[in-house]
Amino acid sequence: MQDLTTLRLGRMKDEDTVRTMWVTTRYALVTASKLFGSRWVAIVVAMLCVQGALIWVMPLLTSLARWVLRHIGVSGINLYSIDVVVTSPLAALVLVGIVGVATVFVLAEITLFAVIAHLTLDDVPLTFANVLRRVGTTIRKAASWQGLLLIPYLTVLQPISGVGLPSVLPQRIALPKFIPGEIRKTTPGAILFALVMIALVYAMLRLLLFPAIVSGGDDTIANALRRSLRMTTWRPLLGFAATMLATVLTASLVLALLAGVGILPLAMSRTHATAGLLLGIIELARLLVAGAAAAFISFFFVAYFRIAQGRSVAVRKARAPVRGTRVVSATLVVLAVFLAIPRVISASDDAALAADASTEIIGHRGYPEQAVENSIEGLRAADAAGADMVETDIQETRDGGFVMMHDVSLSRLTDDDRNVYELTEEEATALKLRQNGHTASIPTLAEFVHAADARGIRLLVDLKPHGHEGPGFARRITEQLNELDPDHTHMIQSLDRDLIEKIARLDAKRSTAYVVGFQIGDLPTTSTGAVVIENWSYHRRMLTQAHQQGRDLYTWTVNDVGDLSDDLSGGVDAVITDEVGRAIATQKRLGSGPITFYLERARGLIAIG
Repeated sequence: MQDLTTLRLGRMKDEDTVRTMWVTTRYALVTASKLFGSRWVAIVVAMLCVQGALIWVMPLLTSLARWVLRHIGVSGINLYSIDVVVTSPLAALVLVGIVGVATVFVLAEITLFAVIAHLTLDDVPLTFANVLRRVGTTIRKAASWQGLLLIPYLTVLQPISGVGLPSVLPQRIALPKFIPGEIRKTTPGAILFALVMIALVYAMLRLLLFPAIVSGGDDTIANALRRSLRMTTWRPLLGFAATMLATVLTASLVLALLAGVGILPLAMSRTHATAGLLLGIIELARLLVAGAAAAFISFFFVAYFRIAQGRSVAVRKARAPVRGTRVVSATLVVLAVFLAIPRVISASDDAALAADASTEIIGHRGYPEQAVENSIEGLRAADAAGADMVETDIQETRDGGFVMMHDVSLSRLTDDDRNVYELTEEEATALKLRQNGHTASIPTLAEFVHAADARGIRLLVDLKPHGHEGPGFARRITEQLNELDPDHTHMIQSLDRDLIEKIARLDAKRSTAYVVGFQIGDLPTTSTGAVVIENWSYHRRMLTQAHQQGRDLYTWTVNDVGDLSDDLSGGVDAVITDEVGRAIATQKRLGSGPITFYLERARGLIAIG
């Protein structure tokens, strides 16, 4: 009987906990809505401050980093220059300083709305002086050793997990897409990657209340992190997730409606310049809508934290701002308008240029969705889908033969766990490849080139040295390819800069490309004719630099429809993709006229988060 009573009491306690949690969540939503409605002017001004600071901070940090890299004799940070960078006292000092400034900036950015909410609920006037004083107090907390905790939290953990309040500064921080893409190609790798991402997302969910806590009292950085962990058990996280999802969906719906309104003037003009003008306006609207969504979510977390702590959440009527605040706010709005006009005009010009873009589409390892990678069937599938070229990988066998294979180990695609360099060409080509329900044989270089020539499609041959090649590898591959392709129709590329530059010297008539898997800074220095940049590292300045040098620039591996749309309309010379059909369809939509172009580009602008 006593056990039954204890069980009933436990159930009642659990029910009371759930009821309290949902009541707190609803009350926090009501409070956040009131804050949003009464302080929308402060939200707009805060967003303009963040964007204004970004306009100044980002170019300064970028210019400083580029100056330092040029000073130590490198174009950027990559696998070949990383040792030079880390052993240079000047470079190390400046880079540490940049990380520190970026961390402080991001901390100020994600706590700004929380500060506005706390000041409002504490009935403190929302003047610039009061806001800056409270933000400054939060930043000073990071001046101690505890500030080191924020570097992985703000500049690595948050952007990679994709959870939390968005920040414009580290938005490009993420794993290069080819890394998780390669990891997920094996079952153990896919499981490991999923577990790591689940752990990162869970960690960030447990830290969602950190900005509200650290900006709302005397808590240190470490204490604020600990309190957030204590307050975010699984039940509150359900309410948090529902609130964030609903806010993001609402923001996306608002942008979708704005994009829909733009179709009317575009239908009347039917020009790419008008499409670009409208896209520029939507891009600016996206900044405002995303900022408003971040403000609402931040207000919700502040309200939830204060309710849980028994603190006041009464939203009093907004006071009339003092004259100084009105003047500064008006000045910010005027400056924002003047700064926005050139951006919108630039978007119009970019759209007009995109109408004439002729980016080539290169099938990555053929067309893996339709056939086994690096197989002749994959080559044919990519050509049939409309690819302009086919990228393929080559390795040397034990007896000096050349076969088309990406991995050194054969275990992922065959039942054989040996390495390519352990087999003869005959032994390797006798194996059966299996991938995504398709089967094929391993082709030799000669077979692959003949198959490509028969279909009239160019190859981009990627050399994959495994370290067990015989003497004169560069010379032998050059001679064999010249024998198979005397007209120099096909290209050669490699991640090994020394190897590809040697081949470029051995055969000046052969088109060559240097593949860059990781690059921070300017276009890498190389003597090859083209540079292939992993999409994570690519930025528009690299394209400008390449064309100024008379070189082509390709991006890889571009599979996401948004990334494909960006690169195909952005003027890169070629995109390397697994999704040949998707790339062809995207290119057709971009080239079908102003309205289709507008809809294709707008699709990537209406998603928030």
